[in-house]
Amino acid sequence: MAKKSNVHQEYSAPVGFNLYQDEKNRTIYKHPLIKQAVYIPTYDYKMFDLYRKRYILTVSVFVVLFTLLNEWFGIPFWVSILIALLVWAFMEWKFYSFLKNEQPVKKFQPEKYKGYYDNFEAQGLGKVVLKTVLYLLIGILIVFNSYYEGYDGAYLVISWIVLGLVILYAIFQIVIYAKVKARKNAA
Repeated sequence: MAKKSNVHQEYSAPVGFNLYQDEKNRTIYKHPLIKQAVYIPTYDYKMFDLYRKRYILTVSVFVVLFTLLNEWFGIPFWVSILIALLVWAFMEWKFYSFLKNEQPVKKFQPEKYKGYYDNFEAQGLGKVVLKTVLYLLIGILIVFNSYYEGYDGAYLVISWIVLGLVILYAIFQIVIYAKVKARKNAA
């Protein structure tokens, strides 16, 4: 006879732009391009998070393949770009297929639901600050590593671009936090 497991793994609802919570605490995703809102059930949170990270995955695939193919095998960099673009196209197609299979929300009006600012506040200040600091440290370490390894040209430019993006992200987090705090004080 099979044992029954007492382990219950719970996934927290995804938080971000275009994500809303209704009065029953169901997660709703409104795609910005196709203007369609769908319910994301709890059993699909992990898959939805994977698809939301498709751009980061594409960049990661490019970086790994660029290093692997160019440095080790001497294959031109455009092969890495082509493979990364194929991965991106595949992930986009899978994401749109995923959204088509979800239940649509009829007559969706974002102002009637808890949105990004409410979800941002629910994350807690400690988590937001930790995430922001860790991103900044990663950006700084990438630039430091580029100089330490003696990279030049494209590697150095890309590392500075990554640091710039990370700094923009940190500024964005601070601005959103200030708006949430002002909104909370006004209420």
